[in-house]
Amino acid sequence: MTFLDCSVTGCAYNEDRCCCKGEICVEGRDAHRVDETCCRSFAERGENSARNAAKRISKEIDVTCEACNCVFNENKKCSADHIGIAGGNACTCGETECASFSCKK
Repeated sequence: MTFLDCSVTGCAYNEDRCCCKGEICVEGRDAHRVDETCCRSFAERGENSARNAAKRISKEIDVTCEACNCVFNENKKCSADHIGIAGGNACTCGETECASFSCKK
C-alpha cells in the first residue's frame, strides 16, 4: 500500500487530506509530465454532499497506475512509498494530478 496525501478538497472522497475511497486510479498512459496525469477516481463534492464520516479514513491506500512512463509504475500498481494527489478545489478529474509522477529517463 502507498501512503497518500490528497490536497483535492473538492473531491467527495477527501477527508482531512485522506482518501476514503479505499483505492484510487491514476491516469496518464502517455504522460511525460505531472500535469499529464490525473486521479480518475475523483468525484466532485457537491454542495449537499455528505461527508465520508462513516467510511474508513486512512493515509494508506491501493493505487492503480495507468501512467506507464512513471518510475513508480510496476505492472500498473504504484510502488512509491508516499505520493501526493494535487488539485485543491478541482471540479473535474482533469484538474487533478499525481504530484509524485516521475518520468522514466
